[in-house]
Amino acid sequence: MINQISQQELEHLYSNAVNTIQFEMNFSDAVSELEQAARAGHGKAAMFLAELYLQGFRVERDSLKAQYWQQMATMQA
Repeated sequence: MINQISQQELEHLYSNAVNTIQFEMNFSDAVSELEQAARAGHGKAAMFLAELYLQGFRVERDSLKAQYWQQMATMQA
């Protein structure tokens, strides 16, 4: 059974990921948190991931992953 995550919890997860990137420079943990939030329906997290993969910023550039997350963001809008 999949646990539902509240919108508030999703926003908190997203904020933690952004703070992890900005202040701790720990991209692997941040990407994991962003993916968790995006899979649960957080559109900003999905868009952030799309941009990271498109630019190859601290992650391996991957146009397929960028496209996937961009589509997820569009579906969640």
